[in-house]
Amino acid sequence: MKLTSLLSSFLFISFLNASRLEDIQQIPKAELHLHLGGSYPLSYLKTIATPQEFIALQKGIDLFADGVDYKQCFFVFNFINKIINTNKRVEDGAYFLCKELQKDNVTYVEIRTGLKDLENGFEGYLNAVINGIKRAAQPNFEAKILLSLKRKSTPECAQKTVDLALKYRDKGVVGIDIGDSSVDGNIINILPILVSAKAKGIPFVVHMGESPQETDQMLLLQHLEPVRIGHGVYLSSKAVRWIKNHNIPLEVCLSSSVCARMVKQHALHPGLKFYSEGHPVAVCTDDPLIFKVNLSQEYDFFLNETEISFDQLKELIKCSYNYRIAK
Repeated sequence: MKLTSLLSSFLFISFLNASRLEDIQQIPKAELHLHLGGSYPLSYLKTIATPQEFIALQKGIDLFADGVDYKQCFFVFNFINKIINTNKRVEDGAYFLCKELQKDNVTYVEIRTGLKDLENGFEGYLNAVINGIKRAAQPNFEAKILLSLKRKSTPECAQKTVDLALKYRDKGVVGIDIGDSSVDGNIINILPILVSAKAKGIPFVVHMGESPQETDQMLLLQHLEPVRIGHGVYLSSKAVRWIKNHNIPLEVCLSSSVCARMVKQHALHPGLKFYSEGHPVAVCTDDPLIFKVNLSQEYDFFLNETEISFDQLKELIKCSYNYRIAK
């Protein structure tokens, strides 16, 4: 009887959890932190990869189940880049990603991508992303692009990225993302170019607080005045005060923070405390392919770690639209 009772309780809880997730999926959502390279649907990659490439990719992704050290977590993109190696594959990948987001009732997304020269330069790559988004167009779906730079990007790459962000800002590009490893490179080398872009009206989002070894937090905050902060796990006390004083929304990616070993469990993410203090936060996925998660599941995780009601969760989801760059 006891075993039967325990099994019944487990099945009932599983039913409630599945039902709640379905309810979350029904709510229109905005995805504000998503990287194209880490978000291509696995089903699409399987159709274009060689068997050896696909096995290597799956093994790389599976390593994240037990967590991978932050400095090592970028290796999996090497497997993806070997598969997505033409502009046509980029275009198709952007299309299939948008269709997956639509299935999860994401109605607004800002897709981040660093520019690559796969065939005919950075602009050819950017147009491939734009064309893929256009193919997935729906009346209730809007996808915009953030061009990504690294702290170790060369001045030449940074200038080309800024030039294309300016040229295409009325054609789908809404800003620039500072991402990749936050402890590699020196932002000083490209900061004048970024400041010049900001003066011309280009908004910035910045990955920050991914590692306690970061030394450029205040430099980026004061010079770029980003519209959102990505992750924010290891923020200095000065950075926390600046972000709170300027009411800068924090992008909370629970799954990636655990998988990249920034925190040991969802409940330890500082974003939960920011939210409890009334600071604006947006729940995001970061890289749904790599972390095997969609946006509805991330909101479900967030709900699990807080004492908020479902109505409060719906308000949180609704508020995320306020933090998008394209109004």
